[in-house]
Amino acid sequence: MKNLKNIIYISLLVFLFIEVLVIFPNKLDHKVEVPSKEILAENSSQPEQKMRGLHLVETQQGRRDWELFSEVAEGYLGKGAWELKNVRVLFYNNEKLSFTVTGDLGSIDGKTKDLKIKGNVVTRSENGYTFKTQSIFYISKLRQIKSPERATMQGPADEMGEGFVLDGSNMEVFVDDNKMVINKNVHGSKKFKDNKNFYIQSEKAEFSGKSRQAKFIENVDMTYARLRFQGPVAIFQYKGNSALINYVQMEGGVKVSDSDKLATAENVNLNLLKNIFTFRGKPKLIQNSDELTGEEIVFLDGGKRVRVDKVQAKMEKKE
Repeated sequence: MKNLKNIIYISLLVFLFIEVLVIFPNKLDHKVEVPSKEILAENSSQPEQKMRGLHLVETQQGRRDWELFSEVAEGYLGKGAWELKNVRVLFYNNEKLSFTVTGDLGSIDGKTKDLKIKGNVVTRSENGYTFKTQSIFYISKLRQIKSPERATMQGPADEMGEGFVLDGSNMEVFVDDNKMVINKNVHGSKKFKDNKNFYIQSEKAEFSGKSRQAKFIENVDMTYARLRFQGPVAIFQYKGNSALINYVQMEGGVKVSDSDKLATAENVNLNLLKNIFTFRGKPKLIQNSDELTGEEIVFLDGGKRVRVDKVQAKMEKKE
């Protein structure tokens, strides 16, 4: 009898032990767990960090890639991204400042170090070109600034007044090459001496961040004073290190016309300061049904006078 009581007592103790270890924890499993800080950040639109006066420096291969300043920065740890307000970014090439971009808002991809800036975006080259767009994207791996939206360029001023004003469908900046490009539907204008207007359009325009050399490519169509110039390529050369355009070189087969004459040549040099245009490479002039060829044809005083070196004339026969 005593043994039976002991067995029953021991059985009750074992049952109680199992109740505590197994059944009671099962009831606790229904308690809601508090998510971690990272999970909260990922599922929340509220910034995890906020600071004023942010300054960041990004390097590639031991050299500065870009340097960023922002008045306000909000960080989202779960997304690895930063949202910025009133942004200024300096882009470097071999430790020398090449371009500066400013804008209302910006963001940084924490993994790729790519940048996006939008709202009144202005990109300035160190040699005086200014580009205005609504947004830009910086691809860190390629070291390229891109804007898919229409871009307006203001060239550096010279002794004649304001610089070139030009716009196009989109913009690209190649930081390593110090080169700026405007693509598609390019239209530009500039006022020269004696208030003569210069207009140009093409499919592409390239600008150097070093020498200020400009190049217009494909379907180039220029108008200066009374003359129209058409050809595949036009290269603008500047006088020394100044912002003053010295001459324009057109290449690849050029046609020049006004109300009473037509001239063609392989290449045409436009000295805009002296108002002299020189045709070389099989030059030909047709005027009043007469055809003149020679080694070189020169338009003086903007085309009011013409000089032909080693002239060969084909005159219309009159009855």
